Amino acid sequence: MAIAITGKTRVHALIGSPIAQVLAPGWLTGRMQNAGYDGVLVPLHIEKGDLDTALPVLKAMPNIDSILVTLPHKFGAIAHCDRLSDRARVLGAINAMRREKDGRWHGDNFDGAGLTAGLKKVGHAIAGKNVFMVGAGGAGSSIGVSMLEEGARHLTFHDINAANQESLFDKLSATYPGSISIATAVPRDCDIVVNATSAGLRDSDALPVDPAQLAPRMVVADVITDPVPTRLLSEASKIGCATRDGTHMLEGQIELLFSFMTGKH
Repeated sequence: MAIAITGKTRVHALIGSPIAQVLAPGWLTGRMQNAGYDGVLVPLHIEKGDLDTALPVLKAMPNIDSILVTLPHKFGAIAHCDRLSDRARVLGAINAMRREKDGRWHGDNFDGAGLTAGLKKVGHAIAGKNVFMVGAGGAGSSIGVSMLEEGARHLTFHDINAANQESLFDKLSATYPGSISIATAVPRDCDIVVNATSAGLRDSDALPVDPAQLAPRMVVADVITDPVPTRLLSEASKIGCATRDGTHMLEGQIELLFSFMTGKH
């Protein structure tokens, strides 16, 4: 069924560089149409050095209601927001901004919220649980904040990049003192294990977590969407762990973004 676009259609933009690989415009436009919402998400290729010129122009257009943000603009775009969610403020980065009724722009970050939504959707509680995470980059940072926002008892993590590890530890410790630790092995009392790295994209990649450290009662999640399942999730399944792959995280984020963009959340 063709999408009927008129002058009344609400416009949403997705900015990034490169942009050809993004799938969200089709998925979210379809989600809008299925919900009976007259809107469209348009991908816009904006180079890193052009962000401060392009964003004010987009914000000045009255029929643009929201702007999704992907690499390399997640940190730079935050300066163009008037308000920020708590998690965006902790991270210093956003992946979505929308125009509020008073005309101001509100920024948020849903990278980690998508993973937690995917866990909760099938009944895996996060509140009161101990979480172990590999990776402290963009995805890991957002996931760490979301886990703690959802009430995780303790977050233990590590990253082979010492600068990323130290930066995330400092950010989270300032907001959640006493709830953060760094360790390279899965703690014995761990409930949820998360791979927030690219380890698993190739068959030759080393496993991000030693399967010998897993136990059947643990939930193991991976951010990778292809291949599915990753070797880590296959090994975890053999042990008896419940698993969630990167597509579940993406599905959770799509729903959250749709609600945010259309002003329902």
